[in-house]
Amino acid sequence: MNRKRLPDTEFSVMKAVWKCPVPMGSHDVMSRLPDDKKWKPQTVLTLLSRLIDKGFLESERKGKERFYTPIVSEEDYLTVETEDFMNRYKGNSLSSLVRTFFTSNNVSTEDLEELKHLLED
Repeated sequence: MNRKRLPDTEFSVMKAVWKCPVPMGSHDVMSRLPDDKKWKPQTVLTLLSRLIDKGFLESERKGKERFYTPIVSEEDYLTVETEDFMNRYKGNSLSSLVRTFFTSNNVSTEDLEELKHLLED
């Protein structure tokens, strides 16, 4: 997948889309947006249109309503985002990323146990 990073506003809409049953209307998407997103319906429609143009969604009109279906899965998008982050900021070095987490003291005991199990597998 050769897609660019989504701006935060479009990513918020995609996160809501990924929570919806397929296909979904704009009202379904709006109902799943975080409470801090008090966007007007026209704003959400504009963002959905941008996501169609970028190849993240497809839409179909049924009567007066337009229904949306994701083309890109959340897992696929996050995989690309993670790879891009690793390449840009950590020189594709997992050890450098882990070192950053440890030096920032944001690693819980549960995180360490999970990491240990991942390494053992």
